[in-house]
Amino acid sequence: MNFDTESPWGTWKAKNLAAISLAIIDALPTSAPMRILAFIFRRPIKRGRQELYDRMVWGFKLRLSARGNLTEQRWLTMPNFHDRLERLALAKVLTANSVFLDVGANAGFYTFWALSLKYSGLRVLSIEPTPILLNRLRYNLKQNELEDSVSLFPCAVTAENCELTIDQHPENIGKNVASNYEGSGLKVMGRPLLDILNEAGVSKVDAMKIDIEGYEVPVLTAFFETAPTYLWPRFIIGEVVEKRGEPFKELLLSKGYHIQYCTKMNGIMVLQKA
Repeated sequence: MNFDTESPWGTWKAKNLAAISLAIIDALPTSAPMRILAFIFRRPIKRGRQELYDRMVWGFKLRLSARGNLTEQRWLTMPNFHDRLERLALAKVLTANSVFLDVGANAGFYTFWALSLKYSGLRVLSIEPTPILLNRLRYNLKQNELEDSVSLFPCAVTAENCELTIDQHPENIGKNVASNYEGSGLKVMGRPLLDILNEAGVSKVDAMKIDIEGYEVPVLTAFFETAPTYLWPRFIIGEVVEKRGEPFKELLLSKGYHIQYCTKMNGIMVLQKA
């Protein structure tokens, strides 16, 4: 099923067993044992015939897909559990007039979490190159009259200005990656992070979430070499776990960040004060 942006919100509300399952998940305490129960109770949504769901999450009217995007699926079925420690840490860092940078925004999980905090004057910059995901993000922003609350950049983040090709992951569109093969996939524009921040006109970045499928190191290496230190994010969420995250972790450590703590997937890193 294509993502439906035409019908009014509420058309795809959960019914019967799916509705009961989501209500139970929402009522569960966010402890580790309850997380296991949430995985069990979400099965009717994962295995059912309905693909799209209209659902209230964090006070927002959202339309989310149960197929083809892992982040979106977890946002739909267990929003209080997914990346809970990361979200709580972000909520402590952001305040009124903060700037939050969502690099690789996907369908907007972290973007909407930041907006849910309702801090006065908060600026959210969301960067996402994949048209399918941009379409979903724009739809949900519109349903909540939040189009003016987010600066949306429809591009990839790269070390230098370029055009690149993205190959769509067959099972998870949130894991689309740049292709090495000419003519395959979808062509998108790539822009350096500093150029995007300059266009946005920000003078600081209080927090950043970055997930660009392994390209964090070249992108941030170029950024740190060219950006003034007042634009360096003071707080970063990104994948530093396991062997694939080591280069990213080492880069941040070399630039004065320290790891506050690690979750199963991500590191939560804070820039040391000079």
